[in-house]
Amino acid sequence: MENGNRIGNLSITPTVARQTPRNDFGTVLAHTAQEVVRTGAGVVAALVPGSPMVSAAVASVSSVVATSASSLRSTVPTAGGASGTAGTTGKGEQWDLLAAQKELQAEGAKMNLAYMELQNDMQKESRAHNAISNIMKVRHDSAKAAINNIR
Repeated sequence: MENGNRIGNLSITPTVARQTPRNDFGTVLAHTAQEVVRTGAGVVAALVPGSPMVSAAVASVSSVVATSASSLRSTVPTAGGASGTAGTTGKGEQWDLLAAQKELQAEGAKMNLAYMELQNDMQKESRAHNAISNIMKVRHDSAKAAINNIR
């Protein structure tokens, strides 16, 4: 007698070596903090009037974060077993970030202009619709009054 609710034969796959890199929380957090500081430096430098002083302050914070990230990476083994090293931030990356920020601002200005044109077009269309609606209402009220006067 065979039971229809039986589980079939199980197949067990053999264990394989890890294929994705090991990303420990501390390493990822340090890398993220470094990127936030680096990106924030460019944004703050463009927006704040005393940008040289702010830029120097952000650069010092960035170097502290980079130093802590490198010390953290040297203590945490990577997937290959070797200890990692932190990359240094050079002037080239800061200038690239500044150029990208200027390009982003120019793109934002274009989009703002296009949005304003769209708003103007919508206002013109709304005014035309309101004018036609008012004219049709007056014609309707006049016709209705004329019909009521005939009765």
